[in-house]
Amino acid sequence: MSGETTSSAKSILGRSLCLSVLVLFCVSVSAAKRKGTIEIPEGSAGIVAYGSLISLPSMEQTLGHKYGGPINPIHLTGYKRAWECLRPYEAFLLRGNERVPISGCVELNIHPKTRGRINAILYLISNAEMMSLDKREWGYRRVDVTDKIEEFQLRGGRVYVYEGLPERRNAFLTKKGTYILMKEFVDLLASACDAIGKNFRDEFDKSMWPCKYEIVPSKDIVWEEAK
Repeated sequence: MSGETTSSAKSILGRSLCLSVLVLFCVSVSAAKRKGTIEIPEGSAGIVAYGSLISLPSMEQTLGHKYGGPINPIHLTGYKRAWECLRPYEAFLLRGNERVPISGCVELNIHPKTRGRINAILYLISNAEMMSLDKREWGYRRVDVTDKIEEFQLRGGRVYVYEGLPERRNAFLTKKGTYILMKEFVDLLASACDAIGKNFRDEFDKSMWPCKYEIVPSKDIVWEEAK
């Protein structure tokens, strides 16, 4: 009797697993069918903002005018977000009466990662405006991610994101304390995410690799060449 019970239990378990796989497949197909479409106008392109450009004022400051296009919260697949790009300069960090030399600051970056996924904002801008962003994103390269936008299919143009150059992605190998993280930049990111909503902010925080660098306000930095 116990053998028959075991066989029956295995049969039920097998049918349950098959049913679960079928349900997951149907959900996946259904989600794919619900994927929206964005038409990119001729002479325009999409740009994925995962850092300071999430802030609309920051984007508008870069463009030099008000932004009147769509603002779409999206997920970028195949990437991880981390504090790992270095911007070198010579300055001093004030610690009481002591002045500690620093070599620069660490900035936000994304890099390819299998099964990676981050939340971000998708803007549509003109090709000429993209040139302004290219100048702003010193130390980064523009990468085509048209096929990595989870929520939308893109037609009529391409979508790009800025990824740190390999030679700048050495933050985790740098001696702690040599480079710092600017508090104003951290505050800007927090405010930009909060403006979108709590869920966006929570997901942003969870998708970030921990930063091992000291967060320093600009008032504690002496901007002069080290001697």
